[in-house]
Amino acid sequence: MWIPRKLRFLVQICFFVLSRNIICFHGESNQQLFVGATEGKVHNYFFLYQRQEYPRDCHEVLHRCSSTSSSGVYLIKPDGYAEPFEVYCDNSVDDGGWTIIQRRFDGSINFNRSWEDYQLGFGFLSSELWIGNKRLSYLTNQKRYQLRIDLTTTNGSSFYVTYDKFRISDVFSNYKLVKAEITNRTVGGTVPSDCKELYNNGERTSGVYEIKPTIWPDSPFEVYCNMSDGGGWTVFQRRVDDSQDFYLYWDDYKIGFGNRSRNFWLGNEKIYSLTNQRQYELRIDFVDYGGAPYYAKYEFFRISDENDNFRLDVGDYSDGDAGDSLTYHDDQPFTTRDNDNDDYDYTFFSSENNNIARYYDGAWWYGYYYYSSLNSPYGGYYFYWGTLPVYNYIKFTEMKVRAIDEEP
Repeated sequence: MWIPRKLRFLVQICFFVLSRNIICFHGESNQQLFVGATEGKVHNYFFLYQRQEYPRDCHEVLHRCSSTSSSGVYLIKPDGYAEPFEVYCDNSVDDGGWTIIQRRFDGSINFNRSWEDYQLGFGFLSSELWIGNKRLSYLTNQKRYQLRIDLTTTNGSSFYVTYDKFRISDVFSNYKLVKAEITNRTVGGTVPSDCKELYNNGERTSGVYEIKPTIWPDSPFEVYCNMSDGGGWTVFQRRVDDSQDFYLYWDDYKIGFGNRSRNFWLGNEKIYSLTNQRQYELRIDFVDYGGAPYYAKYEFFRISDENDNFRLDVGDYSDGDAGDSLTYHDDQPFTTRDNDNDDYDYTFFSSENNNIARYYDGAWWYGYYYYSSLNSPYGGYYFYWGTLPVYNYIKFTEMKVRAIDEEP
């Protein structure tokens, strides 16, 4: 499996060193960070090499050298860069291999500087620093990189955010930020239980975050948090196009599938753990093919566990202009193409058609009939919310929940 190389922004960075045909260069330095700088006091170095071939970043130092796993100052040489230079590598978080490009923690270094200073770099590797835009450009254009930013507030609260596909352009394009796509954020040093907790901690940007419901037995998982309409919504279903097949099986809906930023179903096990830790309201947003938006809100939403076939428990319709097409399905178990739990049973139909999920190529809390089916084929007649205008075929759906009580 391909894993993106990593850049770390703020705090420390670490890794380990040495492999054949590579110099592994480690030490402590008072040297000021300037491109091509070779002066300054340097001590406590060791060399382990066969020939003079430098690692290109801290990730290579981590994976191609074996003498140490400690954080510290190492020598790297990105592809195309004229001379090797020192960086601080961090191995203390998230599997290590992070190359620090900036650090600030006490105000000892002035960051109100000129273009040339930011181009060449300034500060000290063991203190506050900016690695230099010239170095950063060479570094981020030789591979695919991830960016991590760590923050600590004056009261000791910790935050971090990661971005995928991070790079900047060269001097001819004024070191333009080319890519910085959000991938993951964690607040307060602990994983939040839902998106409402993130919102209450000050997060206001919609995107993919990691959460761990209080009753979830496994490791944290990623969700999409929608911070509109008061914020704090945890999205568990979205349809934006036909690139993801939703006519899937019980285990697929149990575990979850799709891309959190586009089309997905979070997974019934996760939805169960999420909606049974606190009391949640439900909001469903729609856009039809004419571009008209609609929404429906419900006072309460949760599902049961697999022993009860992920049965729906939904409260009263409370607001919106999409109309109520879900309360009919209240107290109905979930049905998929391979697990028929609905009440639909006509003897003059074949057993194949007795399963509404097969009849409508979907998966839902069907019961005897259906007034809604938001997991049927995208854009078709059966992709349906009965109280929308008859000819307004659905182009977009997003189902999401938000806690309506206090945090645990």
